[in-house]
Formats: sequence, C-alpha cells, structure tokens
Amino acid sequence: MSGKKRVFPLGFLGVLAAIVVAAVANDPAGALRVARQGWDHPTVLGQQLEDFLGQNLPFREELRGMVLRLRMLGGSLEQNGIFLVEDSLIPNLTVSGDTTLHRGNTRQILAAMERTSSPASLMLIPTACAIQQDKLPDYLPLYNQRGYIENTYRQFYGTASTVDAYNALLYADGGYLYYRTEDNLTSEGGYALYKALAARLGFTARPLSQFEVRYDVHDYYGALYQRWGYGGVRPDVIATYRDTRGTASQVLNWQRFSQRTYYTLYPQEAAASGDAANVILGGQAPRIEITTPGRRSSSLLVLGDRTALSYLPFLAGHYQKITFLDFSLLTASEIAAFNPDDYTQVLFAYSLDTYLNTEHPAKAGELGGGAG
Repeated sequence: MSGKKRVFPLGFLGVLAAIVVAAVANDPAGALRVARQGWDHPTVLGQQLEDFLGQNLPFREELRGMVLRLRMLGGSLEQNGIFLVEDSLIPNLTVSGDTTLHRGNTRQILAAMERTSSPASLMLIPTACAIQQDKLPDYLPLYNQRGYIENTYRQFYGTASTVDAYNALLYADGGYLYYRTEDNLTSEGGYALYKALAARLGFTARPLSQFEVRYDVHDYYGALYQRWGYGGVRPDVIATYRDTRGTASQVLNWQRFSQRTYYTLYPQEAAASGDAANVILGGQAPRIEITTPGRRSSSLLVLGDRTALSYLPFLAGHYQKITFLDFSLLTASEIAAFNPDDYTQVLFAYSLDTYLNTEHPAKAGELGGGAG
C-alpha cells in the first residue's frame, strides 16, 4: 500500500512536469522573460508563471472539454447557472436582490406612457427556463416569471395594453422557440410573439404559409455555448422567414461610428463579415430603422433589447416605418432625440432578464427630453 501511495504523487508530478515543459517549448522567449523578471520576487514569479501557463498550456481547450465531459459522466448537468438538457442549454434566471431596478423601470415606463399621446403597449418576455421548465431538474428553484409578469401588468391597466408573451410561447406550435447555444429567441419564437402582438397592435397576423422559411446559417454556436464550455450541445440553425409577396424593406443598422444600409431584412453580407447571427437585420445595434414602401402610413417605435431581432422582421410588413432603440447602447442625448408622439404606436418590449436585472428600461424617462 505504501508503494502505491508513493507512485501516485510521483506520477502526478511527472504529468505536471510534462505540462510545464510543453508550455516552455511553446513559448521559450516568454518563459525566459518570466524567469528574469520574477527570479528575486517569489510572489511576482508565482503570478507571472500562472499567467504564462494559462496562455501556453497545450491543448487547453481540449482539456477544458475533457473536464466538462468528466463532470457530465459524474452526473453534473449544470455549470455557471446553465443546464444541459438533452442537447440544448437552458440558463437559469437569477434575479438581482436590488428591487429598485425593476421598480424604477416600471415607474419610468409608466411616466413615459402617460406623457405621450400615442397608444402604448408593454410586452415582458419570459426566458427559456420558464417556458421549458418541464425539462429542468425538479429540485431547481425557479423564479416565478408568470406571477411577476401578471403583477406588473396590473400596474399598467388603464395606461397601456399588455401583451401575453408567456402564454404565446408556452402554447406555441413547435419546440424550437429558443436557441440551444444563445440566450435568445429563434425566429420561430419571434413568430409566436408576432401573433400575440397582432391582437394588441391592431393588425391581422399573417399565416406561416405566406412566408418562405430559409435556413441561412448552420452549425451556429452562440455566446451561451462559450459560457458553458465544450461538448454535449447541438449547434443552432438560424432560420429566416421571407414574405412570399415580395415586399421589400430597407434596413438602417445604426452604430455610433458606422451605419450600414441593407435592402433586405436578411443581409447575407452582414453575416459573412461578422457574427453569423447578423443575417437578421444586420445584427443587434443601438438603433435599427426598417422602412417598407406601400400604402401604409403607420409607424412604430420599439424600445427593447436583443429579443427584438426575433419578431421585428414579421412586424415590417405592417408598418411603413419601424424604429427600434436599445437604451443600453445609447446615450441620454441620443435617446432624447426620439419623441414617442412622432409615431403612430409605441411598444416597450423586454426580456425579464433585462427588466429585472438592469436599469436600461428606466431610460424611457429620457425620451423626447422628458424627465421621469
């Protein structure tokens, strides 16, 4: 027994030595620099050695994936608040203990709605862990998203119409409503929201038969996948829904230091030059303007977050102009340049993650120079 005890630490030290030698071989100049700078200072040497090994450890991505697979074999299906369910990732919604965040969001949005003469609507969008909770472990304590939405909507009665996104997603046909590797809605999920919006915004939703579904991007891995690790997850397919009537829209994707104009809702060049998900409206931006020619004279101002990319393309066929603003990416003066009174309708639409954990929706008080 004592012999085995001696062999194990010796074997471990041997593996460790091999890793260090491989790292030095990968960057000999860097190893020499670490030795010179930290030789007389053990604390500095320890920190620099840790950084050096982290940067030069061979096969570090493969090792990371191996560690994750070992955890999965041991029965662990959770990491960093993200659950692996079958071949999909579902992040748990953690809510900040600072209730002043969402209370301030509600107060400022209400104030903005009361100042404008344009009809306003509110849509709070549940995250995947609420709609797909039957796939999660029974022991997992989930935030009551349905209850929060219902309680919040009561505060808007008499001021704005509210959109039941929760039931729209819960009872939607099909199961690919949320991406597997990205914490966002797919176009299929966006279509479910579009149908719910139609009832509140006063138009008739078009049936799926009037759209051509194309699968523009295959093998897509989003930011959620990067947070999770590697292995066990099937990549996403990004689908686009194109109006078969041939209606053409122009999209201005506005960034502070660059503006791109596309003559389609689904610019392939945007996906080719950046994130593949940019095939939808050119990707997330502080401001997106969609103009669709036709007899319609109505306009819509949408204040929201990146979930809007899922449903904005469907709304394009019902408005001459749609302006989308993401307050998290705009300055106060840029927000003040937009007045809700200049639009036929106004829609506030946020995921619960944004609404409960950030103060971005509260910037509605800065619209049109107003102060809530």
